[in-house]
Amino acid sequence: MEPDRAAHDASEVRTQDDEDACVEGPDTLTAEADACSPPAGLLSRFKTFESFAYRDFALAFAGALLSNVGSWMQVVALGWVVYDLTASSQALGFVNALSGLPVTFLAVFAGVLADRLDRRQLLIFTQVALMLQAVAFGVLNQTGRISMGWIYSLVLVGGVFQALMSPAWQALTPELVPPQSLMNAIALNSAQFNAARFLGPVVGGGVFAVFGVTAVFYANAASFLFVIAALAVIRTRGSDRPRRTAGSARDMLLGGVRYAREHPRVAWLLISAAVLTTFGMPFAALLPAIARSVLRLGGTGYSLLMAANGAGALASALVVATLSRRIRRERIIRIGFVTMGIGVILLAASRMPVASGIVLFAIGAAFLAIVSSINTSLQLAAEGAVRGRVMALFVMAFMGMMPVGAALFGWLAERIGTQPAVALGGAVVAAYGVLLLARPALICEGDGPC
Repeated sequence: MEPDRAAHDASEVRTQDDEDACVEGPDTLTAEADACSPPAGLLSRFKTFESFAYRDFALAFAGALLSNVGSWMQVVALGWVVYDLTASSQALGFVNALSGLPVTFLAVFAGVLADRLDRRQLLIFTQVALMLQAVAFGVLNQTGRISMGWIYSLVLVGGVFQALMSPAWQALTPELVPPQSLMNAIALNSAQFNAARFLGPVVGGGVFAVFGVTAVFYANAASFLFVIAALAVIRTRGSDRPRRTAGSARDMLLGGVRYAREHPRVAWLLISAAVLTTFGMPFAALLPAIARSVLRLGGTGYSLLMAANGAGALASALVVATLSRRIRRERIIRIGFVTMGIGVILLAASRMPVASGIVLFAIGAAFLAIVSSINTSLQLAAEGAVRGRVMALFVMAFMGMMPVGAALFGWLAERIGTQPAVALGGAVVAAYGVLLLARPALICEGDGPC
């Protein structure tokens, strides 16, 4: 279904209208009235954590945090197992490519599901499937049957469920908090994800060192129980109910694409997400090779590098959450691209572990600020009826292009070297940031300064 142009234009000012309505006060005691109610309790006094005053957001946050800690533990363990089996940068890139490849093909379809089905049931189903994937990794490694064939297969299957999950999860957040708290909620969600990026490698490295890599996979499987429990008890403002929308299946699938096509700013935000992940994120896929071959680090050192990157993102998320109502998202995006691009180039040139950790901290901070700003801008621009499909395009640009970049730069690293390949990606990101600085109107909203 394609919303008409008038509805599209109205959506551009929906956020301001919603905030004005909340200021004036709703006339009836409805879900919208509840959304306009200011958060109560101690947490409401701390702007950084204002969204925690909403019960359902707090539950979803806690469950996702514990689950993501387990997932990042598995990322560290799996990367180490792959490099141990193959000693190949290309294999690392290919594993990362397979994990995100399904998003490229399934994200639009998953967006339709997010707009039509019970979102909580869809999310619970995918979490159970990902839990079973972690169990399979543990059993295979424990029995000595782990191989690249099994790894490729399980990573690909896991990527399918990640693709089905992501648009529904993205579209759920606006139903847990009111519009004026949305950027704060998104920043806090980013904070929990990146807290997990920090804690996961640290905890995973400890479990790895004491109990072995198999225990890491089982610990990840257990972590999914927390997010499943949270999803089972949260109450959303109607977003999880099955929807009946007019229009053909083809119109449903293309609704988000039409929306982006008719809103150039939305299109440029999606392009920005694609550039960021295609050229800026391959350093993460190649980090095991950098840690072992360039910096001469072992498993603990590699985990600390991952933790430094996650710590930078966590710090940035808390700053964005605190200043969510006072900073211009467009400026963050422009400056963030230049900062991250330069950081990736410096990472490629570094041969000192401490310097690399500092640079990774800065890269994580810039990356988080960019992604939170793009995510918030898209969430606020999309109507509820099409939000799942618009966020599916974001997931496709953000996650779907990640395997393309991982595969491309893994192949490139085998031919020109890991460090030159990483530096090339950083140069493209920095150049794109310069383009946005030169033409700020591409991603700016309204007629005001940006």
